Amino acid sequence: MPASAPVHAWIIPGTLAIAERPGGGGRSHRVARRSAELAWWHEQGVRTIVSAMRSRHALTEYARLGYGTRWFPLKDIVQARGEIPRLADEVAALIAREPGAVLVHCDRVSEWLAAIDAGLRMRLGLATDVESALDQVTADGMPVGDLLRDLLVSGTGPPPAA
Repeated sequence: MPASAPVHAWIIPGTLAIAERPGGGGRSHRVARRSAELAWWHEQGVRTIVSAMRSRHALTEYARLGYGTRWFPLKDIVQARGEIPRLADEVAALIAREPGAVLVHCDRVSEWLAAIDAGLRMRLGLATDVESALDQVTADGMPVGDLLRDLLVSGTGPPPAA
């Protein structure tokens, strides 16, 4: 991995990873770092990138580099309650039908990324309930706080695997 490696976790090793945005998030984002990290992700087998950023930043570049792309912007807590389950359903479908690994990212490691981690684990049947999902999210090094708990414990969080 590049020296300025992104914070990431493999939810399913070699198949599904979550991370901060390639190149870093916010003001620390660097184009050269993004290029190095995208090359590293490609070496790891990633062929599809799913972005949960509010903007479409870098999606065109990902596609130009040969990655499949999907966009599920998380804008606010109300909208995210519906969007995270849709994102999780699409990721499950991608894993089932597309070759290569899937990378899901937000701008930076945050409770938004933690919510996606938990939602994916619940949708894929890797966590049997919210508490086990939160335990796994914590083990992945993601922050667990009020936003994440509100998204998942509100009763409108991601559904379990079908």
